[in-house]
Amino acid sequence: MPRPDDLHITPRKPEFELLKSMQKQRYWLANDPVLTHFFNALQATFPEGERFFIDSAREVRDSLGEENLPEHLADDIKAFIHQEAWHGKAHDEWNQVLIDLGYTRMEEFDAQQKRLRRWANENISPMMRLAVTAGAEHMTASLARMMLEKRRDLIDEAAEPVRSLLAWHALEEIEHKSVCFDLYQAAGGGYRQRVLGLVFAFLDTLRLARSRHKYLLQQDGLWNWRTRVQAYRKVWGPRGIVGQMIPELLRYLKPGFHPWQTDERAAFEARWQTLISDLSNKAA
Repeated sequence: MPRPDDLHITPRKPEFELLKSMQKQRYWLANDPVLTHFFNALQATFPEGERFFIDSAREVRDSLGEENLPEHLADDIKAFIHQEAWHGKAHDEWNQVLIDLGYTRMEEFDAQQKRLRRWANENISPMMRLAVTAGAEHMTASLARMMLEKRRDLIDEAAEPVRSLLAWHALEEIEHKSVCFDLYQAAGGGYRQRVLGLVFAFLDTLRLARSRHKYLLQQDGLWNWRTRVQAYRKVWGPRGIVGQMIPELLRYLKPGFHPWQTDERAAFEARWQTLISDLSNKAA
């Protein structure tokens, strides 16, 4: 599938004041601790994840030589790196807010993930890491698409400024969803490794998010059979957030798959036009 002619990957640099808002409303998503802490847990994996993605894309790009890539892909990689760097900064700040609210083990979780990223950079080939990155980018784009088509409540029922942060991150994940996939293809990556990259990204993200989710609920004294049932029903089960993502994730397994076989940009902007307009005014 060709890259859309009107695609502009725009690094935006909004700032979000999360601490006061979360002090006032700890369960910022529909006043629901299970859903709130799932997103608190999931986003906590992002800072080091974003840096892993940047490392992987940059290393493969440099090994190929930027001058040997199509001009639009070279430009897209630069914009992708800028977007992901700012995502990492925003989620570092979110994690610090959680620590300030008393969830002190979040710092330990982040340090563990930092060590894992460094180990991966030293021991896993650049192409395998790029395959994992392309798979992870499909996951984040799939989550953004699910928020648009199946679960608009996950943005609409979030309190500000988290609502704007989620909309911003989702929009930029849609914008750059094919960059690492296209780079992987340009570097000669094959189908089997591509699929393996998605499987690894999916399982590792679930592992990291589940441990954090459990911890956050435990800290609030909510890790009991009722909340475990709710967590399965709302998040991890077939009708939960993860289960609802599976059909979209499976599209990646088709040999002829390309991220731009679907284009959610116009529908996303139409749905959250006010938020998007505000973010556009803050574009770098």
